[in-house]
Amino acid sequence: MIIHDNDGHVDDLLSSLLLWLHFKNNLQAISVTDGDCYVQQAYESLVKMATFLDLEGPEIGISEEPIPNPFPDNWRRESYIINELPIFSENALKRPYQVGKPRKSELLIADCLSHSKEPITIVATGPLTNLARVLQHKPELKSKIKEFIIMGGAINVRGNVEQPNHDGSAEWNFYGDPPSAKAIFDTGIPIILIPLDVTNQVPINKEFLEKLEEQSSRYRASLLAAKLYSLVKGLNYYFWDTLTAAAAIEPNLFVYKDMRLDVSAQGKNAGKTMTSLFGGRKIKVAISLDKEKFENLFLKTLQTK
Repeated sequence: MIIHDNDGHVDDLLSSLLLWLHFKNNLQAISVTDGDCYVQQAYESLVKMATFLDLEGPEIGISEEPIPNPFPDNWRRESYIINELPIFSENALKRPYQVGKPRKSELLIADCLSHSKEPITIVATGPLTNLARVLQHKPELKSKIKEFIIMGGAINVRGNVEQPNHDGSAEWNFYGDPPSAKAIFDTGIPIILIPLDVTNQVPINKEFLEKLEEQSSRYRASLLAAKLYSLVKGLNYYFWDTLTAAAAIEPNLFVYKDMRLDVSAQGKNAGKTMTSLFGGRKIKVAISLDKEKFENLFLKTLQTK
């Protein structure tokens, strides 16, 4: 059983798609944080994607509450472009995947956990705001979570935050809401971490996009993925969140190392992932992967619809 909590950018939407296509009815919910997106636009995009592909399954919820450190507006504006992609024009002839006002993420996640008969894996590819709030208000739900698989952190590489009054040591998901990242670390729930250290090893290259384009004439999911990636072509874009989805689908793609880690909750290094010999939490950290097998898994999954 899977819940996907994300923040609505291109790679978040594609990681939702991978989890949706692979786990089908075992994907219990998708929740969207107002992070690297404008959340209402990201929600509508997910509904349009599901409608376009005739998908079934999870309820989609959103959180409209701002995170402590908002992502840059020029990144978030991508949500409007995605939501207006011409590929969705045929949806006018279909019944929308989900209608009505979406439930709040915190309520949706808590409801899924409360009613699940087995522990749920939570895949998190955005700031950890929603998840920290759920466990703050309902700490008894900790027992319903099998593990977190999290895209976040920068351990032995430089972070990707370039903001005034910050030293650049943090990765954006953790910097977006440092106290929530620390709170999730402090829960004691098992964590598999997909940090920049491993995602830096897999930039999206021309060869992968050519393979995706080749199969997009035969598979609608591949066509949709190709359209989404066309929006970030030419940028320094990586398999951040899709790698994290792959860790839920096929954990053996990665080599892991146990590390004792903590997260700085404030100051000039807010969101920094810090190593410690004696403090912090023991975290299972992905340190390398089989890139070819990952790309093959990605492309093959997009051939299922």
